[in-house]
Amino acid sequence: MVVGLSTSLAACGSKSHDVTVNWSDTRQTIDGFGASSAFFGQNLTTDQADQLFDPKKGIGISLLRTMIGVPADTMSDGTEPTTGANPVPTAPELTTAQQAAVRGCQVWAAAWTPPPIWKTTDSKYGSQSTDGGIDFPTNTLQTAHYQDYANYLAQYVDLLAAASPPVKLLGVSPANEPDYVATWDNAQWTGDELTNFIGQFMGPTFMSKYGSAVTIIAPETAGCPNCDKYIPNILADTAASAAVSIMATHDYGSNIGGYDKPQKAGKSFWETEWSQENAQGDTPDPSMASALVMAQRMHGDLVTSGLNAWNWWAIYITEDGLNDNTRLNPAFMQPDASKGAPYMFKRGYAFGNWSKFVRPGFQRLNASDNPNDGVFTEAYRDGANHLAIIAINTNKTTVSQKFIVTGNTLSSLTPWVTSPDPNDNLAAKSPITLTNGDFTTTLPAQSVVTFVSWDANTETPGLTTTPGTDAGVDTPQIATCELNCSAPVTPNNGTSGGVTDFSDWSITTGKWGNTQGLYGAIYGYGGPTSASSISASVDATQKDLHGVGMVAGGGYGGIGLSYCACSTVTAFTQVSFTVAGSWPGCDLQMQIKTFDQTPTSQNPMGGCDAGSCYNYPALLTVAPPSSVPMTVTVPLGSFSNWSETSAAEVVGLQWQWTSRANSPADGGVDASPSCPIDATITNIKFLP
Repeated sequence: MVVGLSTSLAACGSKSHDVTVNWSDTRQTIDGFGASSAFFGQNLTTDQADQLFDPKKGIGISLLRTMIGVPADTMSDGTEPTTGANPVPTAPELTTAQQAAVRGCQVWAAAWTPPPIWKTTDSKYGSQSTDGGIDFPTNTLQTAHYQDYANYLAQYVDLLAAASPPVKLLGVSPANEPDYVATWDNAQWTGDELTNFIGQFMGPTFMSKYGSAVTIIAPETAGCPNCDKYIPNILADTAASAAVSIMATHDYGSNIGGYDKPQKAGKSFWETEWSQENAQGDTPDPSMASALVMAQRMHGDLVTSGLNAWNWWAIYITEDGLNDNTRLNPAFMQPDASKGAPYMFKRGYAFGNWSKFVRPGFQRLNASDNPNDGVFTEAYRDGANHLAIIAINTNKTTVSQKFIVTGNTLSSLTPWVTSPDPNDNLAAKSPITLTNGDFTTTLPAQSVVTFVSWDANTETPGLTTTPGTDAGVDTPQIATCELNCSAPVTPNNGTSGGVTDFSDWSITTGKWGNTQGLYGAIYGYGGPTSASSISASVDATQKDLHGVGMVAGGGYGGIGLSYCACSTVTAFTQVSFTVAGSWPGCDLQMQIKTFDQTPTSQNPMGGCDAGSCYNYPALLTVAPPSSVPMTVTVPLGSFSNWSETSAAEVVGLQWQWTSRANSPADGGVDASPSCPIDATITNIKFLP
């Protein structure tokens, strides 16, 4: 590295240096830049997938971290049945993985927890209770099921490989944050336990099935202060070390800070999760302030620690997922404080200053780290003639910066700018001419700028997949949730007017129906406060939608079907379903979701962006509680606000239980301050 002083002296106590980039002075190889679809990123529109994964249309994320879904028989309380359990992994983010793969993004997977039935708790959840206590004294995988779990992880690899289009996984992490005790899906592993599992079980299983095609990624600690509790153990074990080619950590707490034991052992070292959280209370931050915090963290990890990959936490989240006031800033695409539709925040575009241009296989060059106060620079190249220089200016004023490129004959570079300017969202500017390898430019205030030597609108170095054409797959054919009511489908699953009887439920995708017509997901909800909560699941054996939970006095909650396609029921006059269960103290109503009353903030996006959304056609008190399944058939004309327009834009169905605590009891049912819900619904169809 050569760093020279600029021709003018800086004020005392401040820096003013040129940046020299030496083409021949290489450092670590980059494996990619990515984020996670776990929990929140199951359904993306084609446009959203383009914005996230397409390296020409969007920010070009090159790594996607998916969650290995818990078995389909996992119940609402987090347990599996003690008899007849079926611990087979699910792939709730399969569609997103397919969308990423056909755009040239490499996909890998992490397990938050082993199947509940094989754990010491028979629960998918971590040991920490919501009130801060400890629910379970231990929360680990039983040693008798180590081989079962290795086979389970391989089943997930096979599940994605058998999909259409297939997704070939780059690698699998057996334990997300083994050092952390959580309230969500979680399990603990000691360093010895994880090393033994990988060396004696997972490693041999994966090698026999996949050879070196699917790597093992470990240990994915919550923070690198705990790296030494796991990494030395794995490296010291011959079998485990041979099985793990990528070592990984999250970046919570203090940063990685130059930890380099994986690289010294010849392993790739990845940062696989980080986001900005505030335990004192958070707010969504779409501004450059958040983007610059992320950019400086990335710079430190890539330059100081020499990491081979860097991953943000979430790619996408809707308002429904923002239910923790300390975690309101998790995603690239999300709603802001107005709670409107998700959109790309500035940090997403700033991340693209790396992911769009620094492609897998590029090498970092030894360039100046911090040439001026508040300015941080990096440089990368591939084996051809592609150079990317990244400059972060955290100052509130512009900075004049000189760059010197040696060992190459490049004549021009194009700056791509992300700044507070609303037009500077990874925006290409006019090319800059180099004179004898030198150029001087003005870095905008509070910006991230990437200078590239190629036309990134038409070329992506190293991209082996042409988006939309891989293996003959056209991107729009991938099953995505987009509500196009200009071309609605007619329900026809199993019979004319058929919605679902759940015989068409897929534990792989978490969807019901036929992707060539009407299909969709399920959900549970509670309102208006967290005191009411109902979870939804599908019983694949009984073939029904099962809602379990509690409605607080004066509250409501329900379960429903979210369509992945807009439908028309203009040819029908009735709706029918079979219901059974118990809901003492509540009334059951049915609502028909229409496009014009579905908020734009939901996924899939509806057409309502005002404050009076959710005014769906509704029918109150459609059925009393009954332990015996009964078929309910009601005229569509009996629903409030029903019209021909409504009939032409049906985008979902939901069943809502409303507390009668503040109303006189009727029918012999005792109204109570709250009512427990345990109900099933199936055989849903429209009739002439």
